[in-house]
Amino acid sequence: MKKILQYQKLDMELKKLQRSVNVSEEKEVMNKMMAYVKEAQNVSNGLDGKAGKALEEYQNLKKSYDENLKKIQKLTSTTNYKTEEEFKNAYNQINALSSELYMIERNLNIFINKAKQLLKDFETTKNNVIKARGRYKSSKENYEKSVSAVEPKINEIKAQLKALEKDVDPVLMEKYKAMKNDRIFPVFVPLLDGKACYGCRMEMASSKLNKLNTEPYIVCEHCGRLIYKN
Repeated sequence: MKKILQYQKLDMELKKLQRSVNVSEEKEVMNKMMAYVKEAQNVSNGLDGKAGKALEEYQNLKKSYDENLKKIQKLTSTTNYKTEEEFKNAYNQINALSSELYMIERNLNIFINKAKQLLKDFETTKNNVIKARGRYKSSKENYEKSVSAVEPKINEIKAQLKALEKDVDPVLMEKYKAMKNDRIFPVFVPLLDGKACYGCRMEMASSKLNKLNTEPYIVCEHCGRLIYKN
């Protein structure tokens, strides 16, 4: 029991060090900035798609505008109308085309405002990505420093665990690892106040507690941990 408890103590220390690195503030910032950049790339791709559609819309409006303008210029440049009816028809066509030009100009203005907003959104996204990448780089550098600071100690404990494992009963070691993989940790816990499991604080039956007089540990019937007597 002494060896496995020593092994568990080192294992807990290792887990604490690894957790301090894995849940560090710098790593959290790194993950957030990375997620933001990915999302910003999706937004940027969406803006590219909108810009393509806006350009196509502009080209269609410009084409219609130029065609109508040519028609008006042709009608207004013609002066040799033979009848009043021909003149009225030309006049009506000019009015109709002028109305269409007005609507096209209106839509072109809407497009211009839309294009300005797209450019503004793109510029905002680009600036935010630059800032996010800067924060990511800074956080990554700080994170790597914190990892480097604890890495020697982590490697030292891993080496101690490997050496100590040879001295632990293989069956007990296998049971320990299986329970740890099932997220039962710590695996071994002391008896609390001579009657309860230190892990879940639940009291044990007297018949079970009596086994600790002859056996190195008992299994907690509530949480499954292995209880030993101090």
